[in-house]
Amino acid sequence: MMRLTLIGLFLLLARISAAQDSAAVKRFELRGYVKDMQILNYDRGFKTLITSNLIHNRLNMRWKIDEHWKAGVELRNRLYWGEQVSMTPNFADNLRNKNEAFNMSITWINSTSLVLHTNIDRLWLEYATQKWNARIGRQRINWGIASTWNPNDLFNTFNFIDFDYEERPGSDAVKFQYLTGPMSNLEVTGALTEEGNLRGISAARYFMNWKNYDIQFIGGWYINQPTFGLGWSGSIGQTGFKGEFQQFVNHGNVGAQTNLVLEADRTFKGGWYMDTGMLYNSSGIDQPVPDWSTINLQFSPKNLMPTKWNVLYTATKQITPLLTAGSGFVYAPQAKLLIILPQVGYELTTDLDINLVWQSFFAQQTDAFAGLSHRIYFRLKYSF
Repeated sequence: MMRLTLIGLFLLLARISAAQDSAAVKRFELRGYVKDMQILNYDRGFKTLITSNLIHNRLNMRWKIDEHWKAGVELRNRLYWGEQVSMTPNFADNLRNKNEAFNMSITWINSTSLVLHTNIDRLWLEYATQKWNARIGRQRINWGIASTWNPNDLFNTFNFIDFDYEERPGSDAVKFQYLTGPMSNLEVTGALTEEGNLRGISAARYFMNWKNYDIQFIGGWYINQPTFGLGWSGSIGQTGFKGEFQQFVNHGNVGAQTNLVLEADRTFKGGWYMDTGMLYNSSGIDQPVPDWSTINLQFSPKNLMPTKWNVLYTATKQITPLLTAGSGFVYAPQAKLLIILPQVGYELTTDLDINLVWQSFFAQQTDAFAGLSHRIYFRLKYSF
């Protein structure tokens, strides 16, 4: 009953906000969505079940002040309840993006089994001319090219397991961009990260197109060491070919590290799309792990996966104009870690979608290759 009441309230607010988007206020734009998601967490043998529920509301606001100035505010409202909340110590503390330098979140309710949390993950002011663009505030610095792992994305690491966060994290940053040509630009960015232990990231990127390939060169300083990188996107025949390379240079007490991603994708007749890739993390694990609970699974620009060698394969099929199904896996051969990721999506109406997402984790244990855990997500999403 509580879930239906909250969904109804969010839908009513969405309709009221959408109705206000008239010619009189055309400079202001409001978009967003409401999601209701049931989460089932099973142990390795499907003998123990831990459940939780999530109602997730997002509001994206844009204000065109005049010809040159524009502002943006985006926030997430999330209501969690259930066994997972009560069984996870300090559950509310884990809802913030630890990469954010300043705390712009509020925990409205923090009880034993119910948490209501709001976080502003975009808050920026932008000035733009024909060639120049400057933006200050919490924003998305998107330097990634590949689909799943992005070594070039120094400011906003994307967690591919967190499928429910389509917008991806933001950074507290200042960004300057200058258009050097029709298909080239220079971007310089500085950001602060980690509240309570402020550290800086500063880097520059030159983006260009050469012989139908988008190419970018990156250089700068990541927290406490120099770094440089290269990224590209193009095609070989009808197959897309992407890659990203990032080198963290040995400096002081911090050792060198190399991250490399290669990816190929292709769309086939009959609605098929296939994507395959690999990730090399020179500092990653290269042997089986007896207890995965001891491994750092917090993704960062230097920890896109905790394992050294990783391969990825996904296949998606558009069965009908409204129904899409797909599956994929990530496998680390040296550590013998396997993640299986099937999903199904159906468009009920233009604004209403339903999804079923499954995530299963397997690894080499002391005695055998076995399951670690399994997660099932049922999600209903209304966009406005």
